[in-house]
Amino acid sequence: MPITGVKIKGLSCFTTEFCGFDEFKLINVIIGRNNTGKSQLLKVVQSLCSPDRTKSRLPASYRFTGTFDEGTLQGIFSNSQRSGALGVPNTQSNWTHHGLRFVDTPVSWIENAHELVSELSHRAKERPDAWGRILPHEVNEATEMELSKAVSRLRGPFADKVFRHMLADRDIRNEPAAAKLALRSDGQGATNIIRDHLIRADNIMVTRRLIQSELRAALNHIFGPDGSFSAISVHEQASGEWEIFLEEALKGLIPLSSSGSGLKTVILVLLNLLIVPVLESKSASDYVFAFEELENNLHPSLLRRLLKFIEEFAVENGCTIFLTTHSSATLDQFSRSDHAQFVRVSHDGTAASTQTISAHFDHSQVVGDLGARASDILQANGIIWVEGPSDAIYLNHWIKTFSEGSLLEGRDYACAFYGGSLLARTSFGEPTGPNPEELIQLLRLNRNAALVCDSDRSSKGAALKRRVIKAQEEIAKLPDGYMWVTAGKEIESYLPGSVVGKALGMKVDPVDPAQFELFFPSASKSKKGDSYVEAKLNRASIDKVELALASREHTTSVNMATRFDWSERMKALVSTIQKWNA
Repeated sequence: MPITGVKIKGLSCFTTEFCGFDEFKLINVIIGRNNTGKSQLLKVVQSLCSPDRTKSRLPASYRFTGTFDEGTLQGIFSNSQRSGALGVPNTQSNWTHHGLRFVDTPVSWIENAHELVSELSHRAKERPDAWGRILPHEVNEATEMELSKAVSRLRGPFADKVFRHMLADRDIRNEPAAAKLALRSDGQGATNIIRDHLIRADNIMVTRRLIQSELRAALNHIFGPDGSFSAISVHEQASGEWEIFLEEALKGLIPLSSSGSGLKTVILVLLNLLIVPVLESKSASDYVFAFEELENNLHPSLLRRLLKFIEEFAVENGCTIFLTTHSSATLDQFSRSDHAQFVRVSHDGTAASTQTISAHFDHSQVVGDLGARASDILQANGIIWVEGPSDAIYLNHWIKTFSEGSLLEGRDYACAFYGGSLLARTSFGEPTGPNPEELIQLLRLNRNAALVCDSDRSSKGAALKRRVIKAQEEIAKLPDGYMWVTAGKEIESYLPGSVVGKALGMKVDPVDPAQFELFFPSASKSKKGDSYVEAKLNRASIDKVELALASREHTTSVNMATRFDWSERMKALVSTIQKWNA
């Protein structure tokens, strides 16, 4: 898209400075307190959803940033003409002298409410002259006028897109049958669309499948453990209005009017994403979707699953999503996503301003705007306790690889260090119980816990240390706890020799570490030369963290699958993390 950023001034609360978007991503989360201007930004987005942005523009000034594209410039600077007024020498055309120099170069400008261009800023490509000197490209007043024409023709970021809006004040109500099917931003029309798709005679197999299969499957996927719906149906009431019913195995038919507004919100989102494009004979990529305050009456865990579905849908279908929110769960969900950005809207009592949130420091500033404490955002859904930083590096990469990127540290879980032998001074027991030994109560930090520790075994029949056995007994009592004692002596025992060799830049890959082989050199003189690093890698020492970092790019689920119980353990650990985030 030639236009990549849009800001506006002179509309509603945006009176003193240009406010809006420095760029657009698939997921654009607008954060701010009530009455700061979040909904006004959506009006700006809606004004951009038109093939002719001059016809849908708002009565305000726009600041655009973007890039000159070749097609637009060719319509302004002709390759068959030479204009002396543009300062074009006899040996060149308007295109070769001017147009070609601006292709793919950045540009910014302001268009006022009357579409007049001002403050045009551009940077032409530099070229050496006949003597090899690099001189700035000269642009006279006539050329500036031509460039002003060019920017006014640049396509907007959402030209030809359809804007779909869902208000914060929404509902699904009983409705009489109607021939015209349309879903309004407040939810009106939802019942009639579902009724028509379930009972109309023409092409009923296709339309019914959209509701009973695609929409219901997505609904069950989002609700997960909170509910499973076996069927969706509609029934005509005595008043002549139709009502939606959902069927559950143990509860039977439940009228939607007796259900919570959270369920209605999820259904309305799915109607917008899955059904409306089919109804209007378009693809999802033809739309820009704007959903306001999805968190209203939604449990945080259900909200997270809904947001995850929305992100996956946007990535799969290439459609742009805008969300307004007060929810810290939304910030948590998208804080690590490469597809998302946050735009903070604030108001000083006189006018509004916007800020694109990019750094962690900026993230901390929006905590107050969300009405949450820092701990509400920084608290992970579960903690994996590991001995030290190198273990965390391995685990984070293994989890990301095994889950195919669906689980991320910092969003779905956090890693914390217990320090190896210090495990003896910790407890995973009930924090409210007696603590005569004054142990560190780790469950006070988070009740969802997993523990990964080295077995330190030197042979198959060797006993585990008492502190490890104690931790196993305590974690076994946790509803959503998990403990992984390595099958080999250390966590590095899982590394294939091929990964170690490539991580260290060795010409020939060494053999795989033996299951109970000491991996790193020991401080004991009696064990000098016995370690894998010394005997197989011919090194006196090696940095644990550097090895962990270097091994990541060479580690895959395929080359790890044959290393002892790695696949089995990873499957269980990933399943545990998924339970924490259900």
